[in-house]
Order: sequence, then C-alpha cells, then structure tokens
Amino acid sequence: MASNFFSQQDLARRNTRILVVFFSLAVALLLLLTNVLVALVFGFADTEAIQSGLQRGFFQTELLLWTSLIVLGAIATAMLVKWLQLRQGGRVVAESLGGQRLAPDTTDPRHRQLLNVVEEMALAANLPVPTVYLLPESGINAFAAGYSPADAVIGVTEGCLQQLNRDELQGVVAHEFSHILNGDMRMNIKMIAVLNGILFVGHVGYLLLRGSRGAHIAARSSRSNKNGGGGAAAILFLGLGFIILGYLGAFFGNLIKAAVSRQREYLADASAVQFTRNPSGIAGALKQIAASSRGTKLKHQNADENSHLFFGEAISRWASIFATHPPLQDRIKRLEPRWNGRLPQARQTEDNQPQTEPTPQAEETTTQSPAQRLLAALPVLLLQSAHQPLQAEPLLLALLVSDDDDSRQQQLLCIREQGSNALLSDVDRLLSQVEPLSPRQKLMLAQLSVPSLKTLTAIRFERFEQLLQQVIVADGQLHLLEWAIAQLVDHTVASQFRSGDVVRGTSARDFAAIQTESLRLLRLIANASSEDAAVIQQSWQAALTSLQLPADTKAPESSYELVQQELSTLMAASPKVKQQLWQAIEACAKADGQASETQQVQLLALSLLLEIPYQAED
Repeated sequence: MASNFFSQQDLARRNTRILVVFFSLAVALLLLLTNVLVALVFGFADTEAIQSGLQRGFFQTELLLWTSLIVLGAIATAMLVKWLQLRQGGRVVAESLGGQRLAPDTTDPRHRQLLNVVEEMALAANLPVPTVYLLPESGINAFAAGYSPADAVIGVTEGCLQQLNRDELQGVVAHEFSHILNGDMRMNIKMIAVLNGILFVGHVGYLLLRGSRGAHIAARSSRSNKNGGGGAAAILFLGLGFIILGYLGAFFGNLIKAAVSRQREYLADASAVQFTRNPSGIAGALKQIAASSRGTKLKHQNADENSHLFFGEAISRWASIFATHPPLQDRIKRLEPRWNGRLPQARQTEDNQPQTEPTPQAEETTTQSPAQRLLAALPVLLLQSAHQPLQAEPLLLALLVSDDDDSRQQQLLCIREQGSNALLSDVDRLLSQVEPLSPRQKLMLAQLSVPSLKTLTAIRFERFEQLLQQVIVADGQLHLLEWAIAQLVDHTVASQFRSGDVVRGTSARDFAAIQTESLRLLRLIANASSEDAAVIQQSWQAALTSLQLPADTKAPESSYELVQQELSTLMAASPKVKQQLWQAIEACAKADGQASETQQVQLLALSLLLEIPYQAED
C-alpha cells in the first residue's frame, strides 16, 4: 500500500481525542457564561437578589450548582438523542439530507454510471459495496457516512452527475472511499452528535424567547400578579442570553470542525489518486467546482451540521478559519504542482450527457483500471443478478454450491426443501456460469451483491440468512471461502437490520488483549493453507515469528465457529494492534513463498471481515 492506512486510522483516533478536548473546553466555557447569564437575569428580575448577591458574593453556590447540572444535563441529553438517531449508520445521515437510495438495478444512464464507479472503487479498496444515495442538490458535492464499512453509504449530489465526466466522478467517489479507509468516517459521525450538544444551548434560547412572548401577554392581562412582568422579562432576557450562547456554541463548533477536518481532506485527495491511478480525475473535478457558479454549496437545512462530511464546503463561511476544507486552488496545486491556475469552462447539463454505460466486456481492455478488468471478466448474467434484489439471493446460494457431485446434491436438496422450487430453478440457471469462476471472482460477486441484499425486508433477510447457513453445512464440509462469504453477508447486510452488531469503538489497545483470539484465527489460516502437515507447521511458525512469540507457543483450539464468535473482538482492536495482526496474517498466508490466487483470496476475505485495509496485487 502506498498509503499506510493503519497510521492514518490511528491519526484519526488521535483527532477524535482532540475533538473531545476541544468539546470539554467549549462546554466548560459555556457553563461559566451560562452561570453569569443566570446570575444577571435573576438579579435583574429581583433587586433584592442583587443586594443579597453582592453581600454573599456574585455566584451563589446553590444557584451555580443547579444551573451547571441543568446545562450539563441538557447538553448530554442532546448528544444522546443525536447519538441514538445515528445508531442506524450512514443511511440516517443520507436521509436527513434528503437523499434517495438508488436502486441497484436502475437503468437510468447517469445513475448506472455512478453505481458502476462506486463498485469499481469498492473493489479497488477491497470494501463491501456501499449503498448509494442521490441528493437533490445542484452543487457539486459528495460524502461518505457510517460507523464502519459495513454500514457505510456514499451520497452524491445531482450536480456531480450533471457537471462531471466519468473520470472526475470517479475521483470524487475515490476521495470518499479514502475517508472510509482512513478512519475519518467514524470520527465525523461522532462529531455530529458531539456538536449537537453544544448547539443545543442556542435552541433552548429560541424556545425561551418564544415562551416569553406568551408569558408577557399573560402578565399584562393579570393585574393581580405583581411579579408577572418581572418573570416574563426574566424569561425574555434569559432567552436572548441563551441565543447569544448558542451563537458562541456555533462558533466553537465550527472551529472544532475546521481544526480536525482540513488536513484530512488533503490526505483523502492523495488517496483518491492511489485508488484511481489518475490524478487528473479528482483534479478535474476540483477545477469544475472552481469554474461552476453552483460550486459545492447545499441548500438543505441540515447541511450545516453535516458540513464536515462533504467533499467540498457545503455552506458559505464568513471567515476562512471556520472552513472545513482547504481552498480549492491549494488542493489542485497539491495534485498538479505545475498547474497554471487556468480553469476550464463550466459544463452545462446538456453538454455532459453520459452515454449508456457499456457492459464491462464491451470496453477496451487497454483503457481499463484493474477494478474494471476484474469486472470485465465476470459474466453479464451474474453481474445483472448481483444488481437485482430478487436474483441476488439465488446468486449467493449458487456461489456456495460445491463442485463435488454428492455434496452438490445435498445442497440443492436443502435449497428445495428449505427454500422453494422456484428458488432452486434460479440457482440451477446460474450454476453453469458460476462453476468456471475463480474463488476471487466468487468473492467479488458476493461484494457486489451487498447493496441488493440490503433492500430486502428484515423478515426475508432473516429467512435467507438461515438458508445460507443450512446450505453451507448441508455437505458436511466447510471451506474458508464459503465461511468468508457467509460472514460477509452476515456482517454487512445484517447491519441494515441489527445496528447493534456494528463495531463503533476501540476496546483493545495492545496486542496482549487479543492474543488468544488472534492465535486462534492464525491457526485457522494455517490449517486452511494446505493438507500437508509440514506446510501447516511452516505457516504457524511464520505467524509466531511475525508476532515475536516463542516458537513453542501452543496453538489454541481453532474452528470456524470459534473464530466467528471472536470476530467482533478483533474488529474492535486499535489500528496499531490491527497492523500487528495483519502482518502476522500475511506472514502465515504467504509462508511457502508462493503468491497463489488461493493466498490472495484468503487475504482479501479476511481483510473484508476484519475491516483491515488491504489492496491485492494486480
């Protein structure tokens, strides 16, 4: 990997800690200012309180305590509410911005082009293919949102499809994929919840200001209430004060977003070039943005709180210190150091009509990227099945059917009895094209099927998941590829229905915390590497050497079932710990020194399951 994604993920974690520090400072300052405000307001409403306050000190302990508790409780509640809203992952963010999910089997030329580009970038980055949302905005912008690759979504504006060509669109999408791999996505979604707590103080001010109008009217109509006018005035000034504090909260929030976001954009631009191997793509997109009158601005009311997620500045800023993104010219210069500053003419919608996306087999091999070449080798029928929700189920089942005749008969019988005759017929129709595929191509088709499977209802997916497991065990054998495909479906698609399964934080910060689980996985890899006991032992020793463990370290009991139970523990390891684990996995898989396709598939499958950045050799 040209870019060390483990280091970048670790940096993203450190940025999250910086976010916590800034947030704590902002809350402390808001607490101080709120106590000053409350003391002034209640002193203004009652002159006796001023005299009492001057005699006992400006801040009364009891008033200060209750004010602080109420403010802290309000901020914590606002954060918790937003956090619970975001537990469903990236799709909640996309829908809050007015995004519409694109159907995987769409025939619209622009939409099909976008989905094809997303698939290519997912394969290049070795990630599950994310769900794609289209935002009804004329500005050129995009975002990635979610806690992990399992629940990630890519959002793209209409402006991108209308004003960017395919290479430029690919550069923008690759930029967003780099945010997923670099660990920015999880940090960004946490930032939304954190900043919502700070901004909540301002919302309280608006509510109090509106409430004071009713209280003032009631006080005027009630002559018997001597303190009514003073109480209404207190609420009025308290509301105004909280609004001012709200603006201060927004000030702090924008500073925090700018502090942790700007440098990550440079990194994402560079990573996009790594994925596409075409610096002119993303540079061209940035030039089009600079030339376009629409720019990157969004009109949606929720654009502000999500502004740090986007490819470019989503809202206008009155000062550059609040900008969440570097200047466009600086970003272009980093990509094209010899750029002369000239901008192309802005494209009009009618001038950028895409041709219907050709099938991969129809494209010129010499102009294809590695991901496009991989897609080009897949049969059209299987690609179409992966894109159709009702055909993705039989496709996944066909990928798991064994080459052995006896095992195959057992699996097909299970599909008929536990599924249906119609399902069996669909599987039969696909088998002839699935049989010649390599293990790597089968894994790719499983990746491509993820968005289609996410459109199933929860009940239907649960039934399908059960059938998938039954087909795997029907022949009495279990291989790494079968297990990996089943786990990929369970991990990525189930996140749509069981958000609690998504790993959101880091629990293991040193390798000792996951040593037993890691050795169990490494033993499984060694056992799957060969049937020769000597080769298995060679792989095991290579893993121990990589981890600097004694050569006589005892191998723990290992099985697919045991490793499956511990995957979430391994996924929750810190980036540096994951890097140690991945180095051991590579050493174990490549111990015999032969770069076989089986070894490549092992590494691709495990990186998908463990959410570890890995790019296979072309």
